[in-house]
Amino acid sequence: MTMPNPPALPQALLHLVLPVETRESVVGDLLEEYRDSRFPSMGRFRANLWYWRQVSGFWLRAYWAFVVPVFGLFALRDVLGVFRSPSGLPYFNVEFLFGLVTMSPLVFLLAGAYGSWRTRRWAGGLVATSGMFIASWLLITAWWNTTLYPFALIQQSDPHWIQAWQWSIHRTQTPWLFWFHPDTPDESFLRWAVWDNVGAQIFTGASMFGMAIIGGGIGSMLGRITPRRPSGHAQAQG
Repeated sequence: MTMPNPPALPQALLHLVLPVETRESVVGDLLEEYRDSRFPSMGRFRANLWYWRQVSGFWLRAYWAFVVPVFGLFALRDVLGVFRSPSGLPYFNVEFLFGLVTMSPLVFLLAGAYGSWRTRRWAGGLVATSGMFIASWLLITAWWNTTLYPFALIQQSDPHWIQAWQWSIHRTQTPWLFWFHPDTPDESFLRWAVWDNVGAQIFTGASMFGMAIIGGGIGSMLGRITPRRPSGHAQAQG
């Protein structure tokens, strides 16, 4: 009789998430619970979902501290860009706002280095940064979609955003996206804000994906060559 196994992808990811000291024991325990308890009582589909949740939980516990700064930097930049002085000028200069966002590649690099260092696998760093990209982008997307309308109500009375809206709808530009351009002379402020939000989400997602791959690759190489002291358990076995 063939023993049931979890899906191959989460099994492979689990090996790239767990630290080298506990990898074999945790993988074995999860596989035993999947076969002996979850699969018989839940069926294949729900048991597979359970296994995915376990893998996601291990990743989240290992790397949540890297996701929070990335999301926090983007959210803070968004808030500082919306709430401006009565003259329309930001309370902090543009260089400061830009600097907040450009710090995020460093976070991806550190996460990649930490991931490959703790797993002793180069791909472990890429799993760390790829997960960071997915989690951070989902949080940022949820943030923007939640704050779109209340922020637009504030922006529509701000001189800076009024000028940006007017410039956008009156500029002369070749249409894009199969000869369609969302900016039209009769476009309302709210509709313009929605399209601006959509474009920002796409651009941010593409930028963060590049940061995850490049920063994760470089960080993984750094983490892989960084020596790691053996744990007490490993020393005892030796």
